[in-house]
Amino acid sequence: MSDFRDDFSHVRPIRRFNRLAQVVLAIGLAVAINYLASQVEFRFRKDLTADRRHSLATESVETIRLAGRKSPTGNKKNKNWVQAFILLDNFNEGDAPLRLQISKLLESYKLEAGREDAEWFSVSQISAGLNQERLAEVAAQHGPPGRNTVLILTCGNRAKYINGNEFFEMSADKRLVFRGEEAITSGLLEVTEDKPAICYVTRGHGELGIEESNPWRGMSSLSRQLRNRNFIVRPLDLLTITEIPRDASMILVAGPQTAFSPAETERLRSYLYEKNGRVLILLDPGKPHGLEPVLAEWAIFSPDAELQEPDPASRTTDGDIALRRLTDKPHSLTRVLKEQDLPLIATRLRPARFDEGSPPDSTLSVTPLIFASDNSWGETETRRKPFRFDPDRDQAGPICIASAAERATGISKGASSTGGRLAVIGTSEIAANARLNRGGNQAFLLQCAAWLSDRDRAVSLPSRASTAYQVNATASDFWALALRFSIIPLIVCVVGLAISFWRRRS
Repeated sequence: MSDFRDDFSHVRPIRRFNRLAQVVLAIGLAVAINYLASQVEFRFRKDLTADRRHSLATESVETIRLAGRKSPTGNKKNKNWVQAFILLDNFNEGDAPLRLQISKLLESYKLEAGREDAEWFSVSQISAGLNQERLAEVAAQHGPPGRNTVLILTCGNRAKYINGNEFFEMSADKRLVFRGEEAITSGLLEVTEDKPAICYVTRGHGELGIEESNPWRGMSSLSRQLRNRNFIVRPLDLLTITEIPRDASMILVAGPQTAFSPAETERLRSYLYEKNGRVLILLDPGKPHGLEPVLAEWAIFSPDAELQEPDPASRTTDGDIALRRLTDKPHSLTRVLKEQDLPLIATRLRPARFDEGSPPDSTLSVTPLIFASDNSWGETETRRKPFRFDPDRDQAGPICIASAAERATGISKGASSTGGRLAVIGTSEIAANARLNRGGNQAFLLQCAAWLSDRDRAVSLPSRASTAYQVNATASDFWALALRFSIIPLIVCVVGLAISFWRRRS
């Protein structure tokens, strides 16, 4: 009988088997986790930041969902229906943070698109030697991209080339803000919409200029925002035409300083009532407009009075009036203001309310949208100062400064079941370049355009601060940081070695 050997040789095969099993289980776990991560139903994402900087805006989400519904149906027919190409070679050496930011943003779009169907939206990177054949196909069909083009969106026979300077904008306080989501969402709208909406802007009465950069009498910023949402903005002179163009999706009357002639008013009235047109009217206090017949037919009354708001809670630090009181009745136009708690900000406003003396009309629905405080009033004698409420002459608060009217059915024979729509706002300041980006002015105006042109969706895209972070630290700072992060691992290592040494000695 051989002597017993106390060398644990008989357990070595078991140890080898355990190690092999651990390796197999670890590989299997990694494969299972990656498989689950590739499945759409297991893609969960939670944004814990206070300003939701890592989440897409409401309009972007809605745009993605609508685009997904338009994609071809059937087995694999919608695969790569919309393609995004990042041109890596067109980024400068210092644009690495921008490239990373665009890539992460596109992944958010792809993730949102994949909630219903993971196939229709794809993202590819193109560089020297990488997917050059795809770039050649796009260039042959849509033309070669410019040197500043960093992103291309394609859908069928439509393409959108986006330059790098469209992703950033300098704010009023000289701070660089990232406009990537706005650029990508507007591009997605442009390539997936069947045709753009056409917005005609009246001129000849001192209205805001659609291409004017003047802070107070220009609305070039609003025109740009409309174009970003697949609108075509054109001027319209009602004196030189016999009827409103048939391709008009909506008419914008932006702060007339002189009155429309009876012939012009009749053309607007006929477009609204007989052709189920869509009109947005911005009126300023103290300015004649001559549109009373149009407003009366739609049961909206806008007397020549100026809003007086004595409530300090309804004033900004600059002294402007901030209107937060919205209608209790749910309406598409106030949804974006209510969801994001945004005020409408202006200095001079006039009432625009439901005309209580209008005749009953079962086809017409008028909704007051935005109100001033209970202490406000409509001052009819603006030359009298100081302003003081006169119950015999002035309108008592709360003053309504924005109303929307909609007819439930067409008027003319053969018209569609959707009637005309009219929105009236008692100020044009919210459309001017100087005030468009204040409060909820831009969001509200764009929502009006979407509602009037039957593209109703939330339209507020937030500006995001540039996330090209830079750490400024000296060598001693880095050593101090490394020491702090290494203390706990070093303590654990020392304690482990001490225990191991003690066990060997014992």
